[in-house]
This record gives sequence, structure tokens and C-alpha cells, in this order.
Amino acid sequence: MWYKTLLVAAVSFLPLTSVEAADEQRPLEIAPSTPWQVDFGEARCRAARVFGEDEEQTILFLEQYSPRDQPRWIVAGEAIKDLGRSHRLDIEFGPGNASFEEELEETIRFDKFGRAFRGSRIRKDEPDADEEDADKNNEPGLPRLDIAEGKAIEWVQLTRNKRQPQRLMTGSLGQLFEILNTCMDDLVSTWGLDLETQSRRLTAPKPKNLSQIALRIQKYYPSKAEQWGIQADLSIRVMVDSEGRATECKITNITLAEDFDDRPCTEFMRVAEFEPARDSHGNPMASYYVSSILYRM
Repeated sequence: MWYKTLLVAAVSFLPLTSVEAADEQRPLEIAPSTPWQVDFGEARCRAARVFGEDEEQTILFLEQYSPRDQPRWIVAGEAIKDLGRSHRLDIEFGPGNASFEEELEETIRFDKFGRAFRGSRIRKDEPDADEEDADKNNEPGLPRLDIAEGKAIEWVQLTRNKRQPQRLMTGSLGQLFEILNTCMDDLVSTWGLDLETQSRRLTAPKPKNLSQIALRIQKYYPSKAEQWGIQADLSIRVMVDSEGRATECKITNITLAEDFDDRPCTEFMRVAEFEPARDSHGNPMASYYVSSILYRM
């Protein structure tokens, strides 16, 4: 694992005045206190940056566990300190994207920053889906972050009800998206897949019996976790050959899951039946399938 640091110019922020009531609704612009750090990890690509100073810091993560056309995000710290365990929050990756409302659920904690909340989209018009939707454009190739979209994003704004918006001054994300795409190319290669071959993929593998798999996974909710009311989010990746057989399964992310095991992968390997991925000519090909398993009481 290594870190690549992006140095960006510091962004100053203007202090707010409280002379007029309207001023109270102006965004509080929070400058970054660290450069972006990008982790080329074994199971994910993650960028992190801290905003604010001293005891009033907020951390923002942008990450991917598989190729997608938009990053997942995690935020923790001062900017969301007054959120309850589950709250609606308006978020905007602006000015390029419109704001949208998210139903946030606490999934992890960071020692220094406290509770963290996550989301899986940065656009208003996209469904909040944890399962990859790689085929929606009907174009061959793996999903990639849009560099032009990244360039149009200069801040991330968090707003709860009528409270003052908190604006994290990220600066343009175009270069960061490009680096995350490179990281994801490297990661896909470590899965034993040829990038040139995957560039011709038109459809991803699709499980034929997903409802059966889901029922089997639900049946085996870990007893200790169930006893203590513990919940978890698991991301999985299943390698599928050209015959539609699952050849490998990995849990790539676990949150609040100390008492959980790899049962989802066991069931996918045991009973899953797949329609294999296909290329632009309709030929079956080996590729990968990703999904999220949400353990909820």
C-alpha cells in the first residue's frame, strides 16, 4: 500500500457576518487543512482530505471498490456533528451537480472524528444503489469516473433542515478522478482480468437466482450479532467465468461487522447461477459481479 499526495492551492474562506438574517444561510466555507491522500489499496481506491482546523475538523473520503461512474463518499467530523443516528441531509457536489437529499445512516466511527455517514452517489438524478449498474449506457467498457464532471466540482455542501450549510472547499476534482481511475485500472488487473478484454464488456454478469441466494444469506444472520442487535454493510465481488460459474468471491468492505463472517460469499459460491458477462459482439466472457449485503435487524 502506498500513498500518492495531490498538492492543491489552499482555499481561503470568508468569515460570515451575523448582521442580517439572510447572512446566516450563506454557506460556511471550510478550507482544507491537508492535501488529498490517495490510497492504492488491495481491495479499494480511496482518497481522503481533512477540512478545518484544531478541534473543528471534518474528513471527507471518496472511494471505489469496483469500477463505477461516480465515487462513494464518507464524511465525518464537525460539519455533521449535530446529526442523529439517522437523518436526512441535503448534499451537493457543486457547482457542477445539483443538490439532492440523502437518508444517512451511521455505519462506522473514526476515533478522532466520531460518527461517519456514507453515500453511494454524487448526482441528483441517480438512484442511491449499492449494486453496480454497469450496463445502463449500453456502451462497451468498464464504468469510469467522468473527468469533466470532476472538474466541474469545486466544493461539497452539507445542509440539514434550515441550518447553515457547511461547504467543504475541495477544489476541482478532475485530477483526483483521473488518479482514482488509474488506481481502479490497477486494481482490476490484480483480479486476474485483462483490461483490454474488459474494455469490450457490454454487460456484466447477472445472477439468475438472486432471490434464492438472498434467502439463504438472511437465514444465517450471525447469532451473536443478532443477539446484540448488530448491523453491518458488506460489499462483495464475485469472479464469474465465461460459462457463468462463480470462481472466486471476496468480501471487500465490512463496516461495524466484528461479529460477521464470510457467509455471503459461501452462499454465492455454493448456489449462485450466473448469466455470464458478454462483449459488444454478444460473446460470453469472464468478468466480475459486485453487490452489497446489508444486514439489518
